[in-house]
Amino acid sequence: MLARTGSIAHAPRMRGPRLAAPWIAIAWLAATADASPELVAERAVVVGRIDDGPWTDAPTEARADQKAELAVVVVGHRGPRRVVLAPAGIARIRLVGQALAAEAGGLELAGARVQWSTVEAHGFRTTRAQNGATSDYYSNVSTEGGAFGHWLGFDRIDYFERVVAAWGAPPRIAAEVSSGEDGAQPLPGLGTVRYKVEVELAGQTVASPGAEATDAFGVLPGVHRVSIRRGDDFLGWLTAYLGVPEVFGSAGGGRNHQTERFTGADCADVLVGAIRRTGRTDLAYTNVDGLPAYARVIAGPTELDDHGAPAHPITGVREGDLIRIDYGGALRHHTPRGWDHVAALWQDRSDPDGPFHGGPDGQLDGFDRVIHMGHPRLVIEPLARQAPATIDVLRWRSR
Repeated sequence: MLARTGSIAHAPRMRGPRLAAPWIAIAWLAATADASPELVAERAVVVGRIDDGPWTDAPTEARADQKAELAVVVVGHRGPRRVVLAPAGIARIRLVGQALAAEAGGLELAGARVQWSTVEAHGFRTTRAQNGATSDYYSNVSTEGGAFGHWLGFDRIDYFERVVAAWGAPPRIAAEVSSGEDGAQPLPGLGTVRYKVEVELAGQTVASPGAEATDAFGVLPGVHRVSIRRGDDFLGWLTAYLGVPEVFGSAGGGRNHQTERFTGADCADVLVGAIRRTGRTDLAYTNVDGLPAYARVIAGPTELDDHGAPAHPITGVREGDLIRIDYGGALRHHTPRGWDHVAALWQDRSDPDGPFHGGPDGQLDGFDRVIHMGHPRLVIEPLARQAPATIDVLRWRSR
């Protein structure tokens, strides 16, 4: 009841134990806060972005002139509530195509410690082939005599992890391509590599998938791929395949084709893979003999001598043209195929001691540089390295 004095109402004075009520409330709130569910970390995920684009777990594919970054997010829960912890400055991400809100700065607040590693393929096999292949490089088909080209089944690709930023590393790093297992990357900074991240927080350790995450086609798509290319044209996308191991007879259906997944490729498939990335998804993967269905012959066949000099001048070619190769000399007819190999013209060069002093001369010969799938990866080298041989030159048809 309220006591009245004139027209003003007054609350009666509170006495006794009721004075303690505010302190009890404060203690109850503190106890409730202490009893809030603790974070349970379930997994770490590598996300990437290009320039100011969205953060996503999809492959990070960028041109060399773009800024590519990686970050780690931790997915977990507090009681029944799902949480995503991200580094400072990252409030939204896309995981498996779904946009999610993240606790920006949550990793720092949780005192997370981070370590980054690359996941790379050994160029040559490190264990005996389970499918019976006898080559040092990976092969899904036989490379032996009368059985040449016979399907053996998917060869197992061997992977390893290399720590690139040890414990205490930042949760955001530049998406960079390493120099490769043997340091022989022909174009530093270009190509494909994959990343794994490990995180310690709240007394727990979680990691994204690494070298162990494989299937018949190679490393799984869940191991975050970074592919940096020179440009958006055919040769530009071809540079994104630097570092991808040779797999003779590369195969797989649809998105699981090894070249489509950047897990392996042979000489013809890597070229088709690169032209497909420019938007020519109407071109299916094929072998060297099948390339004329996609590209017209513009020169040859022509013999190259031991030094790569053609039997007669080859003119009118340009960078990006395809050069099919049928080896001569001791390798003549070493396979039952009409054409043994294929490369792409990378750069017009000439004799350093000639009138053009090593510069472009408009003619195809052994001084010109080609890019092709060698053993065990893409290489860029003079065409003379493929001589003696018979060659012809093809050019991609328009859509």
